[in-house]
Amino acid sequence: MKFTFASKSFGTQTILAPLTLTLEKGTVTALMGPSGSGKTTLLKMIAGLDQDDAQTLKKPLKIGMMFQEPRLLPWKTVRENIEVAGPVDSLLKALDLDDASAFYPRQLSLGMAKRVAFARAIASEPELLLLDEPFTSLDDARVDLMRTMISETKNRLNIPVLITTHDRADTEALQADIYALEGRPAKIRKLIDA
Repeated sequence: MKFTFASKSFGTQTILAPLTLTLEKGTVTALMGPSGSGKTTLLKMIAGLDQDDAQTLKKPLKIGMMFQEPRLLPWKTVRENIEVAGPVDSLLKALDLDDASAFYPRQLSLGMAKRVAFARAIASEPELLLLDEPFTSLDDARVDLMRTMISETKNRLNIPVLITTHDRADTEALQADIYALEGRPAKIRKLIDA
């Protein structure tokens, strides 16, 4: 999948320079860069939730997206939050959420809420998986669990996965191709192949 965008500005400030990013099926691509460099903005443009300055419209894809904040529906339980996207039971078990399935988001720790958001992102069996800082607020065991599930999902569905991260350990564990957003406006540069 190839994504090409014109620049992206907020008011008079240009955040992203024109860029092209190609995501291959069955691979993980990691996007790194300092806070405020435009990583989340780029994910939103790829997902069709935001447009570049040329108002580029992307062909609709079946996308699973996990935002930095869990963005769970507060009036739905854990089970119901996942069910809006697809089948639940195997994901509850795999992500150690069985005992929390009847809880509401306000009853969850941030780490649990992030796991629910991840389950919702993969429940629909997407064509493209976008994960924005997926491992923040998770303990080491949960990080390992989610890294394993990302790899299994990528292989099972043969889809590209794009994550944003600040941690090189994430990129190594996922055998990711690494790109950096650098400068202002940010340009994209490939750093390392998986």
